[in-house]
Amino acid sequence: MRTLCIKNATLVLDGQQTIENGSILVENGKIVKIGTEDFVCDTVIDAKGQYVLPGMIDVHIHGAMGHDFIDGSQESIDVVSRNVIQDGCTSFFASLTVESHEKTLEILRGLGHCTQPSGGANYLGIHAEGPFLATKYKALMIEEYLRDPSISEFDEMVEAANGKLKYMTIAPERNGSSELIQHALNKGVYCMVGHTDSRVKDVINAFEAGAKGFTHLYNAMSQHTHREPGAVTGAFLMKDMYAELVCDGFHVDPHVVKVTYDVFGPKRMTLITDAMLGKDMPDGPYTFSSLNCIKKGKTVQVKETGRISGSCIGMNDALKNIITFTGCTLNDVVQMACINPSVLAQVKDTKGTLAVGKDADMIILSKDLDVTTTIVNGEVVFER
Repeated sequence: MRTLCIKNATLVLDGQQTIENGSILVENGKIVKIGTEDFVCDTVIDAKGQYVLPGMIDVHIHGAMGHDFIDGSQESIDVVSRNVIQDGCTSFFASLTVESHEKTLEILRGLGHCTQPSGGANYLGIHAEGPFLATKYKALMIEEYLRDPSISEFDEMVEAANGKLKYMTIAPERNGSSELIQHALNKGVYCMVGHTDSRVKDVINAFEAGAKGFTHLYNAMSQHTHREPGAVTGAFLMKDMYAELVCDGFHVDPHVVKVTYDVFGPKRMTLITDAMLGKDMPDGPYTFSSLNCIKKGKTVQVKETGRISGSCIGMNDALKNIITFTGCTLNDVVQMACINPSVLAQVKDTKGTLAVGKDADMIILSKDLDVTTTIVNGEVVFER
């Protein structure tokens, strides 16, 4: 029986509670005790007053380190999983852009048979960003592959993914969307509203069918206007739906992030990276969703048009930015980066908070909010 404990920590447990000078005891990858006493164990980590948070969960990431999940390979899962741990991300979905149905099935078969990476973050499943999206708000998606929902095609995707398809972005104004959203929910797949020209009534219909939230709120969707309220207006109205947010200061202006936080509160906002293969790679040209893109720093744009094409931030960047933009607390961050995504990833019973019985996915943050240690399933997988 392997045991590990962290002591002398400021424990940020569950979006509500904080314990000063706290300790956590881990046995065989699970949290078994939380308190203020010194636990007897095999390995001791002295946090020296630093913060200990649940591991962050990224439900929307396309790749990193030159690897794009669109290749459907174990290598991409492994490389990205070992990359994101330096950012405090301990679990992730593999997000896919749109390809032909035949190519998509091939990719899903590949990702569906990928095993859990060793020494990296947990691979929780697949996020299909499409193909049932709006042409008007296609953004980077290949237009010829966008179409109305098909339950038969969806079922083929589910089968190809070998149970790993968990999350899908859909435009609810397309014919058959409500039926698809409800069918997907019955199959264990959560649908998110995105890449959409929907009106408020379409958002309401999507929610009633079982949609859980919004893919990268504000980006690639109809906006909040006073005569033709669109998907963004629907997001402000539907208080039981989550909203992904790319908090890089580029996708969404920091002032808009602040207003969104003030209105939504932390219990609805879900921090994501929407990172692509250029993350943690040199600046320069990259191909993403068949488009020529240019990475500069943490931002990526299509070479010909200047359109935003994903990001190159990590979850630690999102954490720092949301605090800077809104003045929120670390408890709020846990809600937005750990708890809410654990609900959307359908792993809230095992991840998302520091609690007895939960998986020992944890991060240690310095007082400057840099990730110093990442622990996945009770194993130290990254130390700065």
